[in-house]
Amino acid sequence: MSWTYLNDIFIPKEEVRISPFDRGFLFGDGVYEVIPVYESKAFLLKDHISRLERSLLQTGINKPKAWNDIPQIIDKLIKKNLFLNQVVYLQVTRGEDVERSHIPDPSIAPTLFLSSSELSINPYRLNPDKPGLDVKIIEDPRWERCDVKAITLLSNIIALREASIEGKDDVIFCIKGKVTEGATSNVFAVFDNSVLTTPESNQILSGITRKHVLSLLGSKGIETLEKDLSIQNLYEADEVWMTSSTKEIQPVKKIDDKELPSKSPKDSLWFDLLSSYLI
Repeated sequence: MSWTYLNDIFIPKEEVRISPFDRGFLFGDGVYEVIPVYESKAFLLKDHISRLERSLLQTGINKPKAWNDIPQIIDKLIKKNLFLNQVVYLQVTRGEDVERSHIPDPSIAPTLFLSSSELSINPYRLNPDKPGLDVKIIEDPRWERCDVKAITLLSNIIALREASIEGKDDVIFCIKGKVTEGATSNVFAVFDNSVLTTPESNQILSGITRKHVLSLLGSKGIETLEKDLSIQNLYEADEVWMTSSTKEIQPVKKIDDKELPSKSPKDSLWFDLLSSYLI
């Protein structure tokens, strides 16, 4: 049996229900976090909760009444679902409204929902020699508030579906030739002894894993630059990676029809970082 948490109780996955008048269902009016769990312990939890708080503030969604108990709720959910490594999905919507209206009733209570499932092992941990990701470049069709981790992800889904139909593994978005981010990740590129990644703005999500990788690079004395990256820059890079809470760090081998330089894992910075990722 798999367990979830809805508002104030734990419920078996098969029995959980929400009202069709919940604004998350009607409008995608909500925010979320995806939190990895290693050896039954949530990873970088404070960072995820802090970003969730920012998303709530930016959208004007009230904090759920159990806000201060969320770390304990996550811990209990992890224990109930048993998997040693898990991925916790945490969502807060504006709540159930009396009737469908674009202007929400300010008195409604937010809906808090959590679930978890087994976290798949990063395939590049199991086999570092596995060919890197084959990604598709797509002009970024999304709204101008990608810094909010909103549940409205239809543009991402359409892009990933299009890439999948073409046999691609993932998507990198760009705006007029400049990289924003992946459909579910941030993008890094290595040039000689420096690592570049797109700077924080309203066009990208400030990834928790992105922040963690920047910290790892700093601890190793590697120069990092947050500056605009062009698609041409990616073609010329020594290495390109994509990072997220579930991907961790994964290398890119091919962008559209362009093959990137081939390096063995032992000579690659991405593998060095992945090897120290949880330390």
